[in-house]
Amino acid sequence: MKTLRVIPPVCLLISLGRLLSGKLRFSRSFLNQEVKSADDRQYIIFRHIMIHPQSMGSDTCVFVVSFRFAHLSHKANKLASLIPMLLIAGFPGFMQKIYAVDPESGYWSGMYQWRSENDLKAYQKSLVYRMMNKRAVKGSVTSLIMPYSSLNDYIKKQTIIQYQKQLNKKSKS
Repeated sequence: MKTLRVIPPVCLLISLGRLLSGKLRFSRSFLNQEVKSADDRQYIIFRHIMIHPQSMGSDTCVFVVSFRFAHLSHKANKLASLIPMLLIAGFPGFMQKIYAVDPESGYWSGMYQWRSENDLKAYQKSLVYRMMNKRAVKGSVTSLIMPYSSLNDYIKKQTIIQYQKQLNKKSKS
């Protein structure tokens, strides 16, 4: 039964059900906010999806992946990312994802929150994750796993770090 639960058509149906019932939502939290990520790039958040209501357990983990797409423009990739979004949001353990882009370097970042590290590891073996790796420039994919973490806390922390760096630059000028 668990194997059936992770196949793309099942994930898609679950996502569509969640979307129609209001349990999968597009959030305005963090939209257009700049975030300095662990890879030292400046990302601008353009989409935030989440399961509602959020039930935070003690095992939640944050997963941040960054990469460059091998093909298509920024606009085309933003549009194309809607398809895997529906597969990801139906995957077991998915809680939320923030989509961001660094327009200067051409790198993209997906910042996820999973119910557990085991759910994340299952996602990393999925067709959707493998397809993202195939669409990326070879060698450009980097990732970071933060067990027992909250995505909202991660974003707030990265925003504070960015704000402090901006203040330091202004005080030196």
